[in-house]
Order: sequence, then C-alpha cells, then structure tokens
Amino acid sequence: MTREPSRAAALITAFVAGVENQLTPRGFNPFALTRVLWCVRSTAYMQDIARAGDLLQREIAGDLVAFVAEELPGALMRGIPRQEWSAGGLDDAAVAAAADEHTARRFTRLIARIAGAGRVPADGWRMAGDQLFQGSVLLVREVLAALVQRARGDVLLAVPDRGVLLALPSALPSAERFQRRVMREWREGMNPCSHQVLETDGERVRTAARRGTRAGAWVMPWLQE
Repeated sequence: MTREPSRAAALITAFVAGVENQLTPRGFNPFALTRVLWCVRSTAYMQDIARAGDLLQREIAGDLVAFVAEELPGALMRGIPRQEWSAGGLDDAAVAAAADEHTARRFTRLIARIAGAGRVPADGWRMAGDQLFQGSVLLVREVLAALVQRARGDVLLAVPDRGVLLALPSALPSAERFQRRVMREWREGMNPCSHQVLETDGERVRTAARRGTRAGAWVMPWLQE
C-alpha cells in the first residue's frame, strides 16, 4: 500500500466520524428486574470491588456473601448499584424478593434430579452446570432441603470455584477428607471462590465444624491443606 501523507488529516477525520457513536456518552440504561439473581462470591472478592457498598448484599456463612446482580447476554453479569432501582421507584425489599424468586426458579430442575438420584455417591455431588451462579444454590432452601432429605442427614457444602458447588452427606466416611478435596478444587479452579466448608440442615447454612483433628487442637494451616 502506498502512503499518502497529504491525505492524513482527511483519513483521521473519516476514522473519527466512523467511530463517533462509540465516543459519544450513552444514556442511562436501567436494569431489568426480570434478570436479577443472587450472585455468590467470597468476602475477599467483594473487598476488591470499589463500589461494593452500593450493592444489596446478604451474608451466607463463613467467607461467602451474596449480592444482587443482573444476568446479561454472553455469559456476563453485573452487580446492580442501589441507586439504579431507587431511581426506578423500587426499594431493597422488592429487589431482594425478585432475586429470591428468580434464583429459586433457576435451580428448580436440580431439586427433581436430587430427589430422583438412585444412590448417594461416596464422594457426594459435584454441580457445575452454571458458570456464573452455581454457588447461588446456597440461597435456595428447596434445594438444600432436597439434599438433606436424600442424604438423610446434614450435608457439607463448598463453592471452591464460582461455577462449582460440592455437596457431601456429613455422615459419610469420606466427609473427613472433604476439606482436602475442596482445597484441591479451589487451587485448581479457573475462577477460585472459597475453600470454606459449610454445612446445612436443610433450613440454614452454617460454617462446618472442623473435622479430623483433636478437640481443641490447633493445626498449622498448611498442614490442613
């Protein structure tokens, strides 16, 4: 291609005109209430978000917290600042209720799959069908109840990667090794979330008691790993 220095100014003008719509500030696009969900991440993740204080949050247990997010096309999501729904005449209770409803609806099929499982695997369940919101299962009481009913007792839970939820009946012998499994998945995860082990009775989620150590014993963190 032959260079044409004399046309440089004209070429620059044409280029700017072609991308002018990208350079012009765009108007405000309100979020869609039909797309709001609870998104589960770690407290460390939230500390890295400058506007975390603007998000509607709900504590879960351990180092996990949920915040209201909007699902976007292309496997994307964004946390919704409170001022967006305030500007639309909504309050926190209305947005939280919508997030509850949509999150529960998202995992409805999982309830039937758990109830219909022929057996409980020795290493429990590994759920990884939702790249962005898999950990949000922790906020769906119906799913927690289905796990506990199928396990016939309390269930250990973990979200080592944002797209992975691990669940294991607390009464199984393999429960003693669950922490190591969680730690391994957390270290190898594409999008690590938390190596915290939680437990549910079907009604609520709590931090699980430490297993495999003597009562009152203190173990160096790297030995637990």
